Amino acid sequence: MPLLLDTLIIQALALSFIATIILTGFLYLIDRKKSGFFMANASVGISFSWFCAFILGTPDFPPEFNSSGILSATVCLLAIGAILDFNFVKERKFPVPILVIFISGIGIACWFRGGIDFWFLPILLGWCVIAGGLQRVATNKEFGASISIFLLIIASAGSGAIAWISGIAVDRDLSFGLFAILTGFYVCTWPKSRLNFGYGILLAGGGSLYMIAIRLIEQMPPLIPAFIILGFAFYTDYACQYVHKNIKLIWSIPTSIKLAVLTLFPLSLAIVVTLIAIEFPINQE
Repeated sequence: MPLLLDTLIIQALALSFIATIILTGFLYLIDRKKSGFFMANASVGISFSWFCAFILGTPDFPPEFNSSGILSATVCLLAIGAILDFNFVKERKFPVPILVIFISGIGIACWFRGGIDFWFLPILLGWCVIAGGLQRVATNKEFGASISIFLLIIASAGSGAIAWISGIAVDRDLSFGLFAILTGFYVCTWPKSRLNFGYGILLAGGGSLYMIAIRLIEQMPPLIPAFIILGFAFYTDYACQYVHKNIKLIWSIPTSIKLAVLTLFPLSLAIVVTLIAIEFPINQE
């Protein structure tokens, strides 16, 4: 076995990747004609909860209402998403996804801040922008569920890179763990997607990524600009549509490839801004 694979964290990442694929297939095959199509995306939240416990240890009970309670918050978001997917989305009884996103954002903001303070509204706004972008892309016929998952993968990789550059090991591992898990789920959407981008992956996957970002910003506030720039990755579909309409030479290039290239711009710029923040800290003696 190569030396790289001998490290415990690499083994955990590989195990999370493989486990997500197996779990996704298992959930899909359970009565797939009725619930499997909707419930398979719960594998992301389940796998990340396990990985989070591996990195942070078992959570306290009752859970802490601050950024240390990311595992408990993820489990709660997963439960809400699974209930919505199984009981509402399948029968189309819940036509107001914006309300779910908004209420979940309030929960994240209150949980991580231990109540309502000055940072409550910025946190809520940031969540609504990101989750709204994911929901919009997933419901767009030109892009669909697999592209929303791809955007989450890019953002989690960017979050991991920012944490790595900043020397914050725990959140680096959490980010790359989420990256491995999302990639495992993404593999299951090919060659033809049979899975749904439901509330399970939106709340547990997107919510976990956003909570990692909050944890990083709490530890190093100068990273705020980097995460704002990284957030534009969720809106590169607009740039993709503009490029497709105005540059005839690339009409023949598949949409997924164009989008992949365009997401590199906010990712690269966020990394550059992080390097600047680390090398030239503000208000530090």
